[in-house]
Amino acid sequence: MMRQPTLAELQLFVAVAQAGSYRRAADARCISPSSISHSISATEERLGVRLFHRTTRTMRLTDEGAALLEELAPRFDGIANVIDDLQRFRAAPRGRVRITALRDAVTLLVAPKLPGFAERYPDIEVDVSSDDRYVDLIADGYDAGIRYGGTVPVDMVAAPLSSDLRWVVVGSPTYLMERGRPREPGDLMHHRCIRIRTGANRIYHWEFGTGAQRIALDVPGHITLDESEAAIWLAAGGGGLFYCLEQRVAAQLSAGTLEVVLGEWAVTGPGFHAYYASHRQVPAALRAFIDYLKEG
Repeated sequence: MMRQPTLAELQLFVAVAQAGSYRRAADARCISPSSISHSISATEERLGVRLFHRTTRTMRLTDEGAALLEELAPRFDGIANVIDDLQRFRAAPRGRVRITALRDAVTLLVAPKLPGFAERYPDIEVDVSSDDRYVDLIADGYDAGIRYGGTVPVDMVAAPLSSDLRWVVVGSPTYLMERGRPREPGDLMHHRCIRIRTGANRIYHWEFGTGAQRIALDVPGHITLDESEAAIWLAAGGGGLFYCLEQRVAAQLSAGTLEVVLGEWAVTGPGFHAYYASHRQVPAALRAFIDYLKEG
């Protein structure tokens, strides 16, 4: 069975037909006229038809060549337009970015940045899902996720988005007046604590440290929640002590509706990290979004 012409050979045919000569087509492609001549001859042989009438001074398309050009030229033009569009994606990122992020990351990091990002990149659509569960990015169709450093899946590329985060225990003045203020982590075993369920569906153990000493406590609690917003509201209302990011309750601490206890035992942990599948070429829209989140 005779081999069909390659795309490269057909593309050379279109170039010659549009240029009107081997030399002009060769100059445009920085190759020799003889190379083009050999390619056209091979293409004609494989197709079994003559594509050009050639003399020493002129050349023109045969009827078969004209018919082939009519079919091929729009298709190659379409390919060129698609490639140009891809280059425009790099020059001015556009498209859709789907992100899954921890609820606290959305509140503290993503949401405050979205207005500025939308203004800078009006052609990028951002779709954010707030979810503390572990999510399979590939299976669920996400471009990237945002989690705490140290919890990013090992087969993913991780990019830090924030500095380390401080974790504290907070309670309302009313609660602390009624139940007393814990002086060391062990005192929490006699307090009402609002426990939190992590995305891995386990109860989070509160972590404390001072110097080289570090402990994690499975504190008692009559209420367990799976997100910070309701737990902060409950703690501010006197419902118990809660363990959370200090930045997450900055407004309540400033207003005096919550107070930090055991501050000398507070620990810092890895900040928010973006993570995504290992690509040799990260989509321009995703790269723009991650880079914007990194900005101070």
